[in-house]
Amino acid sequence: MPQLHARGVELVVELLDAAEHLEKIPAAEVKKLLRETSLVLGDLLARDIPRPVGDAAAG
Repeated sequence: MPQLHARGVELVVELLDAAEHLEKIPAAEVKKLLRETSLVLGDLLARDIPRPVGDAAAG
């Protein structure tokens, strides 16, 4: 899932830039950025769910 990590890094940069220029960004673009961020964050969290203690699949 290197693409997911790379997209996460891109979004961090976009969010930092947006925070610096929030007054210049159309509301629709902010909404789109926040939605994409929530999707990527959700995917990262789903990927990194800790395994239960005693899980046979745990390495």
